[in-house]
Amino acid sequence: GSALGVEMAAVFLIFTSMFWNLAFGVYESLITLPEELALAAGQFGLRGSLRWTRLILPAVVPSLLYNSLVSWANGWYFLIASEIIAVGPARYTLPGLGSYLAQAVTVGRNHETVLALGVLIATTVGMHLLLWGPLQIWAERFHFEESGDRPRTPRMARVLGRSRLVRWLTRTVVAPAGQEAIAAAGKLLGMWGASGWWGGAFALLLPASLLVAVFKLYGLFVSRPASPELAGIPVDLLLSLVRVALGVVVSAAVSIPLAWALARSTRVRGAAMAVIQILASIPATAFFPLIVILLRWGIGMNAAAVLLALTTMFWYVLFNVAGAAYAIPKQMDEAALGLGLRGRRYLRRVFVPAVLPSLITGCVTAWGAGWNAMILCEYLEAGRRVYQVRGIGATLDRATYVTGDMQVVAASLASMVLLIILVNRSVWDPVYRRVAERYKMEA
Repeated sequence: GSALGVEMAAVFLIFTSMFWNLAFGVYESLITLPEELALAAGQFGLRGSLRWTRLILPAVVPSLLYNSLVSWANGWYFLIASEIIAVGPARYTLPGLGSYLAQAVTVGRNHETVLALGVLIATTVGMHLLLWGPLQIWAERFHFEESGDRPRTPRMARVLGRSRLVRWLTRTVVAPAGQEAIAAAGKLLGMWGASGWWGGAFALLLPASLLVAVFKLYGLFVSRPASPELAGIPVDLLLSLVRVALGVVVSAAVSIPLAWALARSTRVRGAAMAVIQILASIPATAFFPLIVILLRWGIGMNAAAVLLALTTMFWYVLFNVAGAAYAIPKQMDEAALGLGLRGRRYLRRVFVPAVLPSLITGCVTAWGAGWNAMILCEYLEAGRRVYQVRGIGATLDRATYVTGDMQVVAASLASMVLLIILVNRSVWDPVYRRVAERYKMEA
């Protein structure tokens, strides 16, 4: 119950919403790495830290950057759920923009909601100008090209580069420190990969953690009679599955043409990505007043839940597809132009195959984010009223915030995890392997 413990819990919750798409992005970059590069690295004797700093890290930079944009936006999106932690009667509210926005929406203080959103948008714009925009331009030098163009210089770098102090700091402090950090990270990763101790540690920790979890669950279910809500969990899970699957399909269908349009419009790319980043950062709670209006118009809570889920799922797919679209080699576009592939033919023959691995990565991460979003989307509190629809998210919300029934919480989470693992193993893994093998970029 200490303040430090609550802060650590909030940070961990934000971490769980930010990490997984980064891991999937790195995984996609590694399994689609051109075999010629790996063979060349082996022939030149790149091993250990050299292999990390000269091959692996440059290969994963573009995907890591665009997934970092998603993670940054998603961290803001789930800030409310992280800064207000409640289990039954126990409620912990941390000071922050997320809790402020949640309280403003719940009691219907629209002027405070607008103020909080203004601060969030200003922060997002500032970070895009100072950090993410320059990093996007910097990451362009890591795209796979047979002929290299002169790398672009970020506008902010040109402005700051006029200062003698900034140039001196860059030359004497920042550049050497960055090189040392990259070299140290490469050595550490090389030692980590060569030693193999982490694999043994993981092999010991995983069974131990599972045993502790099984012991806790056994005590939870044996210590008291079964809750009547347990019987409805399979139906709840099925309904949420339909909503998440629909969200993935809609996200993919909209992201492909939108990413194509963004890739073709190079002049507005930076501004468009800034606007997209702002929209992706707006928490679901901020959309509650709009959803309430739509509910009054009669769209139904099922449609409202899917729309709210799309406010987080869609960005996972779009950022991944847009990143892949920007990385399409220029010689491929030139060859397509020479063959007369334009419009729909270019989209079908060149664009979709080129972005397909990233599309699958975006769909997989959107699939995971959709289950997270169900907790926010199937049970809404706005203007001191509760709007809910049957599903695993609503069941978890009621068991966590209203009744404090840990038996239902544990059973809901366990069933959801089992379903996600089943779908991942039976659907996503085979699709991932097939797409990575067939549509890998080769010279």
